[in-house]
Amino acid sequence: MDSAAQLETIAARWQGAFDNRRQVAATLARGGPPAPELTRELRTLVVERLQAPQLGALVLYFQEFRASAPQLAHRQRVVVLGMDPQRGSVRAEQLFFRGGPTYDRPALAAAQVQILGPEAFDRHPGCDLFFEAEPAFDRFRARMDPGACRYRHAQDGEVCAEFEMLLHPDQLWYRDRSLRLADGSVRGEVDGFSWLLFDRAGRSDGIGVDGALGNDLPALVRQQGVWRGRFRRYDAGGGLLESFPSTITIRVSQEGGRWRYHQSNLHGPEDAPLRRLEAQGEIHSGRVWFASDRYQGWAMDLPGEQPAAGCLLVMQARDPGDPDIHEIISCSPDGRRRWRSSQLLKDGQLVGRTVIDEEKLPGP
Repeated sequence: MDSAAQLETIAARWQGAFDNRRQVAATLARGGPPAPELTRELRTLVVERLQAPQLGALVLYFQEFRASAPQLAHRQRVVVLGMDPQRGSVRAEQLFFRGGPTYDRPALAAAQVQILGPEAFDRHPGCDLFFEAEPAFDRFRARMDPGACRYRHAQDGEVCAEFEMLLHPDQLWYRDRSLRLADGSVRGEVDGFSWLLFDRAGRSDGIGVDGALGNDLPALVRQQGVWRGRFRRYDAGGGLLESFPSTITIRVSQEGGRWRYHQSNLHGPEDAPLRRLEAQGEIHSGRVWFASDRYQGWAMDLPGEQPAAGCLLVMQARDPGDPDIHEIISCSPDGRRRWRSSQLLKDGQLVGRTVIDEEKLPGP
């Protein structure tokens, strides 16, 4: 395989949506006490190719999310792929976002990242990855040079990171840890420095071969249609404040190669004018990102088997006087009924709850 073909093969294998559901399920089925080398936490990984010539000719961007902190990107990197002329192998230059923490960063859409210039990133050449082909296993192995990725930590002093990745056509494996150089002790490691196994969850754009919405899209997308139901609002102590009917319409469309999300809420007491709320957004990185006049937020699948039986929504109020909302949606197996439970939080305190029971009207 020549250099150009090797670059494109690595880039193609690295792109897409991945998760470790199968590995987590096997660990849970094993039973017994938790072991540090056996992962029990669901992780999702999304890798996208950027059109960012200001950074390089072949640029990838990845975000990894953990079930324990779904609102944050645990790992968030930009990598520039190219041939290293001295080694004759593919080099992945890691670009670290400048400012803020190295891990557990707010999620960023690819469209926001691909317009950033070189000044937005820090470079640590010792932390770059070098690929070697392993034809017997139909995979590429990528790793840092031993002892090369060093940095100073405010509390732990000089630290050395170790990272290794295996890239198969439909799987991505990696392991990661850091050591304190003063005594060689482990500062941090992923599941006992064992391998995390990510299976490709489907095409990264979520489109099936027939152009239809794929099952790997977030559960909220697959709830498109018209829902009729009833809102019941309670105060923090559980007292019923009001109950009224609602009609919610969810639409998904494709524009300019991107999936768009639109939701219309029509509700209110029977003896008062109906209130209409509109929310719009995009679908990417395994989530629905949306905003309305009062709220902005995101939705992701509940951990478990696919297709997901429900989803989690986190909505942040634009007005400091309004509460934030955390909502769980559970769906019936036939997809015709759903049950929603929201908690309203303000200044770290519960201020109310909303319960909604809905049924989907006949149609697509």
